[in-house]
Amino acid sequence: MKKIIILLISILLLSGCYDYVEINDLVIITGMLIDYENDNYVITNQLIENEKESIVKIYKTEGKTIDECISKLSKLLNKDIFISHLKSLIITENLIYSNKDYYDYFLRNPKSKMNFNIYFVDNKYKDKVINIYNDDKGSSLYLKDMISFNNKIFSSSTPLTFLDLIYKRLEYGLEPIYPNITVNNNILYLQNLIIFKNNKKITLDDINGIYYNLITNNLIKTDINIPCDKDNFSISTNNTKTKFKWKDNKLYVDIKVTGKMNSYNCKYDLNKTDTMTILSNLSNKELTNNINEIIKIAKDNNVDFIGITNYIYKHSKKKLNIKDIDIKTTVKTTITSIGELRK
Repeated sequence: MKKIIILLISILLLSGCYDYVEINDLVIITGMLIDYENDNYVITNQLIENEKESIVKIYKTEGKTIDECISKLSKLLNKDIFISHLKSLIITENLIYSNKDYYDYFLRNPKSKMNFNIYFVDNKYKDKVINIYNDDKGSSLYLKDMISFNNKIFSSSTPLTFLDLIYKRLEYGLEPIYPNITVNNNILYLQNLIIFKNNKKITLDDINGIYYNLITNNLIKTDINIPCDKDNFSISTNNTKTKFKWKDNKLYVDIKVTGKMNSYNCKYDLNKTDTMTILSNLSNKELTNNINEIIKIAKDNNVDFIGITNYIYKHSKKKLNIKDIDIKTTVKTTITSIGELRK
């Protein structure tokens, strides 16, 4: 938080006298939860009051518009509200189903950098997520660290920035997919990924999330378990690449995965030359099945959160429904190392 305060002071010193505000007359919002109830916005803000030390506080305001809610907060604290350091915006089930254009406030506000992350929260957790941590980081920065760590180590979730959301809403053939946060034993964690279509909620579990990231080229690193007879082995991915190709009214999905083996419980002798071919084929089969499951979820719900129809439109100007597209998936897995594993 001290870095944020130093950065803010630097910005103010470099900005000259125009729109000048004393540092102690500012409140920095780092986290915001937007709910919608009884035809009103209900906004819970996590903020830092810039006085002698950085103290995280929580305030809730209600109004017909987001502007009204922020104005009430400013009047309540007798300070200007600064949203340039917003890190986490949490939206509720109520807000999604209301179909309210909450994006407009952030698009119009000249102080909004629009690079903050967006999360979805189920209604039953909406009163907990902002309040659960009250140290000098607060829930918003915990969420930022959490999504970053998950993306780099597990890739079962994926960040959604405000700019990503706006792009997907404006671009043909793209649907936003939200990281879902929940609370368990007073701890925040990422549960799964959520898509909405015609007020229907579609859920991807952790395994689905990994393969969603794989097919959309968002997978950084993860461990994948591969069945072999009644047991399994696992590979840790270090490089993946997915390519689409639209040809003869069929979409070809070509996926290449490289990784090293990190556990092995199969019957095949690792000292034999043909074993790696067998294991690669088993990997190809498992990954293909899981990628096809992601495609099936999209087809069954006719909601393209993968971006397939967007790709086809850009390459052929055809506007298609994903449920009607013939899709062929090919996966090639290369196991680069077995380390010290032998059996």
